[in-house]
Amino acid sequence: MDLGVGGDGPFLGGMGQGVDLTKDGDIIPIVTIAPNYPRKAQIAKIEGWVEIGFTITETGAVINPKVVASKPARIFDREALRAILKYKFKPKIVDGVAMTQEATQKIDFELAGDD
Repeated sequence: MDLGVGGDGPFLGGMGQGVDLTKDGDIIPIVTIAPNYPRKAQIAKIEGWVEIGFTITETGAVINPKVVASKPARIFDREALRAILKYKFKPKIVDGVAMTQEATQKIDFELAGDD
């Protein structure tokens, strides 16, 4: 699923593809927020991605986000971290009790169109 950010502006692609569904239980995003595209990267027409590791709390909030990898390095890290902190996930339930869970998310930064 792609989330558009304006008509010809940058967008966040591959939301479901970036969620690691191989960990314990399904990691299901409930609320996803498109990150701001760094102005310098947008002007220079730079695209990339950031993979973030984090903890999903019992309430579905994101805590302790850390950049695992990014390409190009450091250009999109800050905006990806800001965005992931606004995400909400379905909490992991074990025997009827919500538990914390480790997860990873890849956030793509792509420019829409070649205008």
